[in-house]
Amino acid sequence: MSLKKDLAKEIALLEKEMLELEKKRSRSMAALMETLISRREPEANEMQFFRQYSAEIEVKREKLIKLTKHLQEEIN
Repeated sequence: MSLKKDLAKEIALLEKEMLELEKKRSRSMAALMETLISRREPEANEMQFFRQYSAEIEVKREKLIKLTKHLQEEIN
């Protein structure tokens, strides 16, 4: 029972972290879109932020999938 509870807590934490990262990535994406629309060169730091947030989201998503699968195995 404790393992299921721990997995559920970790899954909830990962989901919350992903939401925060997605918000940050959205702000960065908006800045990049503005430069595209304005036909300006995007700032290097905005591109780096976008890439960084995307990479972090992908890592957390993979971990979330593994934990969810593990939790389902524990339930069944």
